[in-house]
Amino acid sequence: MLTENTRPLPTSHKIKYIYHFFFTVIMMDKWLDSNDLVPYDNQVGGHKFTKEKPLLGLLKHKEGYILKSVEGGTKGKNEVRFYEELRKNESLINLRKLVPLYYGTVTLEINGLDITFIILDDITTDMKKPCVMDVKIGSQTWEPGCSEKKKNDENAKYTNCKEQWSFCIPGFQVYDLSNSNLVQPQKYDKEFGKSLDPGQVISVFKTFLNLNSGYLGLEKLVQSFTTQLDHIRRYFQTQKHYHFYSSSVLLAYDAETLKNDKNTFPSIRVSLIDFAHVTPADGNIDLNYLQGITNLWTLFRTQLLHNN
Repeated sequence: MLTENTRPLPTSHKIKYIYHFFFTVIMMDKWLDSNDLVPYDNQVGGHKFTKEKPLLGLLKHKEGYILKSVEGGTKGKNEVRFYEELRKNESLINLRKLVPLYYGTVTLEINGLDITFIILDDITTDMKKPCVMDVKIGSQTWEPGCSEKKKNDENAKYTNCKEQWSFCIPGFQVYDLSNSNLVQPQKYDKEFGKSLDPGQVISVFKTFLNLNSGYLGLEKLVQSFTTQLDHIRRYFQTQKHYHFYSSSVLLAYDAETLKNDKNTFPSIRVSLIDFAHVTPADGNIDLNYLQGITNLWTLFRTQLLHNN
C-alpha cells in the first residue's frame, strides 16, 4: 500500500510534494510502473540490483524516486517500521529532517516476482555530476541480540578503520575535476573500503571532495559538509529514542557547482540512510554512533576545512 507522507516539507520539496500527493491520491494504481525503473547509477554502498538478484539493490523511477527493496525477515520489517514511526511521530521531527523524504511502500512485479519497495527521495536527482560517499557510522556495526556469526562477520570487515575512526567507507564515486577528459565518475567499491588503511582516510576524503582541483567553491563545499555533520552530531548528543547499527551517512554534492563562486551551494547534502538494524534506545544515548559522527565531523573541521 502506498502511504502519503505528511511531514512538514522544506521549501525546495513543496512543489514536488504537491505533484506526488496528486499522483498518489488520484492515480495510485498507475503512477508507478516497473517498466519505468532502472538500476540506480549513483549507488555506492550496499547490494546492487541485478536480474539475478532482484530482491537487492536500489532502483530509480523516471520521476526521481528511489526504490529500495524491502529485505526478507526481520531486517526489512524493521526498516519499514522505522520509516513509518518517523513519519507519524511528531516528537521525531528533528530526526525526520536528517533522512531522505519517505513516500511509503509499494509492491511491484519484477521478473515475475512481487517485490515490496520503500519509496524515497533521490537526494542527487538535480545534480549534473553527483559525487556520493557512503560512510558507515560506529565501531560496532552489529545490533545486540544478533548471532555470534553475525558479530564475527561484522567485526572482520573494515576492522582497522572502525577501530581508529569509529566509521568506515563502504564506497564512493567522484567526478575528478582535475582531469577534463573524464566524463564518467570514478567509483570505489566496498573492496576498496575494506582494504583502506586508517592513515589513508584523510587522503580519500580529499579525493572525494576534489580538493586538488583548484576551484573557488571548495571552501564553501567543505564548510557546508562540516556544518551539516555538526547538526547530526548535536542531535545525537541528546537523542535517546534509537540506537543505530550498520547505518550510514550519505554525503553528496554536485561537482559541476564547484566551477562557480556563488554564495550558496544548493546541491550539497548529508542524509542518514540504512535503518534495518535500528533498535530502541531504552532512554540511553547512542554512544557508538555519537563517537563515529563526532570523529567524522572533527576530521572535516580540523583536517579538511581551511586545508585545501
